[in-house]
Amino acid sequence: MKNSKAFEKIRYRLGLNVKKLRNAKGLTQEKLALQAEMGWRHLQKIEAGEVNVTLLTLAQLAKALGVDPATLLSQDETF
Repeated sequence: MKNSKAFEKIRYRLGLNVKKLRNAKGLTQEKLALQAEMGWRHLQKIEAGEVNVTLLTLAQLAKALGVDPATLLSQDETF
């Protein structure tokens, strides 16, 4: 169960970072989803921390946001 909580925190952090970066770039969920080649509903679930993402999805989001994939998992809130 302890790992489950750790994964929840990672999903939450990823979602929070994606949303912050998306908003900072003035993108809608629909626009970012299009640029990241995914459905906007899937992006909505990612931002809500509701789904696990693959490495491919992480890379697509990072590319669309113009950041390194590690940035999306970062606990640093300076962006």
